[in-house]
Amino acid sequence: MKNTNYTHYYQMIQKVKSTNPDLYVATYNEAKRNLVPEQFLLLQQKITTAI
Repeated sequence: MKNTNYTHYYQMIQKVKSTNPDLYVATYNEAKRNLVPEQFLLLQQKITTAI
């Protein structure tokens, strides 16, 4: 999923969060690999504020 920004990853993570924990972790790890550090930090902040 190249050229995906943190907002797209956030939306994907929210969709699978309650239904498929394995896919949640896989999507999170993919975001970690593909996003630049600044965008990954924004993703982490957005996830933690949504909880």
